[in-house]
Amino acid sequence: MDSRMDDWYWWCAIHHLLRLRRSTLYVAIFLSFVTITFAVYSVSSIWRLPPPHRHHQQMNNELVPSLQDSQPAVDETTKCNKIIANNQVEHRPIVILYWTTFFETNDFEVGLGSKPFAECDNNQIIAQHSSCLTTTDRGLFNDSDAVIFHGRDLHANDLPPAGWRRPHQHFIFYLLESPVHTDLSMLNQPVFQNYFNRTMTYRRDSDIVELHAYGRLKCIHHPEATVLFNHSCAEFPSSAAAAEPSPTSSTTGPASIRTDNNSHQQMMKNKTRTIAWFVSNCHSNSQRESLVRKLSQFIAVDVYGKCGNGSHRCSNKSECDRLLSDSYRFYLSFENSLCPDYVTEKLYRPLAHDTVPVVYGGSNYSFYLPPGSYINAMDYKSPEDLANYLKKLMIDDALYSNYFKWRDQYQVIQSPLDGWCHLCRLLMMDPLLVKMKQKSYFNIAEWWSGQTTNQTCLSSPSWQ
Repeated sequence: MDSRMDDWYWWCAIHHLLRLRRSTLYVAIFLSFVTITFAVYSVSSIWRLPPPHRHHQQMNNELVPSLQDSQPAVDETTKCNKIIANNQVEHRPIVILYWTTFFETNDFEVGLGSKPFAECDNNQIIAQHSSCLTTTDRGLFNDSDAVIFHGRDLHANDLPPAGWRRPHQHFIFYLLESPVHTDLSMLNQPVFQNYFNRTMTYRRDSDIVELHAYGRLKCIHHPEATVLFNHSCAEFPSSAAAAEPSPTSSTTGPASIRTDNNSHQQMMKNKTRTIAWFVSNCHSNSQRESLVRKLSQFIAVDVYGKCGNGSHRCSNKSECDRLLSDSYRFYLSFENSLCPDYVTEKLYRPLAHDTVPVVYGGSNYSFYLPPGSYINAMDYKSPEDLANYLKKLMIDDALYSNYFKWRDQYQVIQSPLDGWCHLCRLLMMDPLLVKMKQKSYFNIAEWWSGQTTNQTCLSSPSWQ
């Protein structure tokens, strides 16, 4: 009896344990199902969110995603970061990252945020699609459509890691100095082979022609100018694809343009000095100083700056510019390098201050100025021949005043932003069109020095 009771007792105990274990199993299965369902929902929710931006938090809805929302304590870069971080923006802005400095400046002397594009002719069109913004924040590299590298501040040990580069990004080689003043050995390093796929320089065969630091002439569009000259206004500089114009010899002067002395009578009375030259580089590759020394043997040349003898001074740029406008008939726009398309502010400074430029450089100046607006030193057999023609213009007011007739059609823009507007338009192109125009520069040093597409810089002529 006791044995059967013991057996019954253990059977009941085992049955009860089995029932508990089945209940626990059911609970475990239910909890597992809930956990898996929640995990799947969470993952799907994350996938529906736009990708987060590295180094930037999600911005609150009260932050207005526009550079128009300016607060005194917020700089352009901070506002740029707001726009990029705010996922409520319908059209993502075009982001242009300054990877290097431009000499001592971090904004390439054109500004941050939307400032470089504020005066673009197609600003309204840009506003309808998206905005272009510049930044120095390297944390925005992954969001950048273009990354700009200044050739003079470029270092092989300070580049974005190779794995960071996105297929759509434009790596832009930016340079405004001539090949003569470029470290070509640095650009020849293997790391820079096929590294850049865009160029932004003063050269007319660049992807983006950049003239902000130098200047250009811009057409004045009005009916009177078209009727007077019987043709439409030509844009300068001419594109790289344009046919080479027939140069007008400066020995004949601007004879094709009619003379109107009335507007220049007062100017003629005051302009009694011959030639001014503002210069600080006394030993140039072009040997321009040698030409000036020989020219000064036949006509007076007033040299200002540390290359002069100290007898001619002006305390600041404004005072020097006033001297040009009030007193001098000619200014020596002599470049330090004789390189194709290397035309600097030395050309546009006298044009902006009622003075005729005497040019000396490696460019075809007819690509940059209308005929009868300048005198090319290389058109003359010797410095003495050049001096003789300048002396003629000193006493012939009617002939001299003809050199200002270009003002009926053009105005001088000393800090144009056309190149930055062009860059913005390029980056806004349809991705398919951009893909069709994909390119890269196998050896940027050869392209820049003229060994592949452009002629090399010229050696200075021997002036007798």
